[in-house]
Amino acid sequence: MAGANITESNYPGTTVDYTESELRLDGEAARLVDVPGTFSLDPKDRAEAVAVEFLDSNPEAVTVCVLDATWIERGLNLVLEVLERGHPAVVALNMWDETREKGVDVDVDALSALLGVPVVPTVATEGVGTDDLRTEIASAPTTSTETIWERLPTVPEAVDDESVAASTRDELGAAAPDEDILTPGARWDLVDAIVEECVTYHDTELSLAELLGRLAVAPKTGLPFAVAVLYGMWSFFGTVTGFFTDGYFVPLFDDVWLPWLQDIFPMEGSWLYFLIVGDPAATNSFEAFGILTSGLFVAVGVVLPAILALYLLLAILEDSGYVARLAVLLDTVFHRIGLHGFAIVPMVLSFGCNVPGVAATRTLETDKQRFMTMTLLSVFIPCGAQLGVMLSLIPQYTGYILLYLLAGFFVFGAILNRLVPGSSPEVAIDIPPMRQPRLDNVATKLWLRLRGFVTTAIPFVLFGVAVVNVLYLGGAIEWLATALQPVLSGWFGVPGETVPALVAGFMRKDLAVAQLSAVSMTPFQTIMSVVMVSIYFPCVATFAMLLKEGRESGGALKVLGGALATLVAALFLWGGLLRLIGIALGVA
Repeated sequence: MAGANITESNYPGTTVDYTESELRLDGEAARLVDVPGTFSLDPKDRAEAVAVEFLDSNPEAVTVCVLDATWIERGLNLVLEVLERGHPAVVALNMWDETREKGVDVDVDALSALLGVPVVPTVATEGVGTDDLRTEIASAPTTSTETIWERLPTVPEAVDDESVAASTRDELGAAAPDEDILTPGARWDLVDAIVEECVTYHDTELSLAELLGRLAVAPKTGLPFAVAVLYGMWSFFGTVTGFFTDGYFVPLFDDVWLPWLQDIFPMEGSWLYFLIVGDPAATNSFEAFGILTSGLFVAVGVVLPAILALYLLLAILEDSGYVARLAVLLDTVFHRIGLHGFAIVPMVLSFGCNVPGVAATRTLETDKQRFMTMTLLSVFIPCGAQLGVMLSLIPQYTGYILLYLLAGFFVFGAILNRLVPGSSPEVAIDIPPMRQPRLDNVATKLWLRLRGFVTTAIPFVLFGVAVVNVLYLGGAIEWLATALQPVLSGWFGVPGETVPALVAGFMRKDLAVAQLSAVSMTPFQTIMSVVMVSIYFPCVATFAMLLKEGRESGGALKVLGGALATLVAALFLWGGLLRLIGIALGVA
């Protein structure tokens, strides 16, 4: 309606901050604010608290209450709360196109007359009803729940307006004798009465989308369904990454770009040449390790195709409504480590990039859950860029590495659940309908996320190569390798040459994994090194996000300190355990 580029998802918990844009009303600019979704003004989590806080600080603002037209009972309670607070309001009955399919008949005129505010049917994905909505916003009225009772043809026997007002005044006390605020029970009775007057439900046959939606959450069918979806994602991810990287970017960089750059760049043998181009004798971009050779190849030739494939899959799963079902399905598993199914949202996002994954933890209910999830994501979940490099360098081992890291996620999650004080409350998850993903929605999400990667991640990769090369030139890498040799070789069984990868890992984990390709190691040492880099210190962007989110979850130092303590324990215990497994199998 406002023409703003805003990412929307079919699962709850994708954002806490509200988004602002500009709306034209009667030729004048108006401020349009999109707050996080909520079903009540009695907030149960931080996302809902943001919406309530914004309403409280803007009492004169017109409130557009967006309801699911196929099930308006859930949203009417919120509408009544908004009206009780005296906000001018307009009701948008969204998903209007699905009401007929689901046998729902809403008398829009009767509903508008009862509520005393405009009610506009809309289909947000197609822009249907937005012009009418804009017109109504310009002249939105205020009303009260007391007048709604008066307009009802019949009042439920158990509740009438006088008893409601009396009970409410008794509960509120003398501080607010004139407030038109209902008790929760009375409000739901009013919702039932409104629905009885305005909504008719007809029996319909179960659609294919509804059938798939039910099968996706039932344990007996949902688990095989989830395995099939995840396997399909992994296969698609690997195929797309290999197709573009091996089929196009490797020949482009190794046969065209690298020889041309080595030929035209001046001052061969100088520090500047080493910094920009790297090794003049290198025959491929991985081994050159210059900013415009290895740096550019890792960022564009390896990571970009991986990010493209993963973000495309995530956008499709979000828009189809499947992610919420996966959260319900895995709720029991996450409960065993003190989390709930909601944690799948930041976890899935982290497979694209740890930064939005850590940011998404702000929607979890308690400091304990936020700290645990942030820590486990930053330590054990490899980002899409890192996975892309693994598939390019060691495709035969990537699956085993990923399984070992996921096992560590749940093992250390169970340990943290026992050590970290705090509660892990139950949560109700709103499950959207399953639907065919819309091309424009998927394209918008994909473009916004790719743009974010190109503008933030690629500079970090290039900067990381520069830092490592400078440390090489200054002798710092050699000094660190000598100092850490006893730990690296004695505890982890890897050569000291992995030190540059550990340094690069602070810039970008994918850059670190790429650098390991230049080190001569046995297959098990390669696996061991990649696991080390994965568990090792989070990249600088994730580190910054941990600091930012830590301020909102019990204090930055407390969160960061706890995360680093967990990281050190995981690195030495989980990494050491893998070494022991290798020794027991005779491969270490």
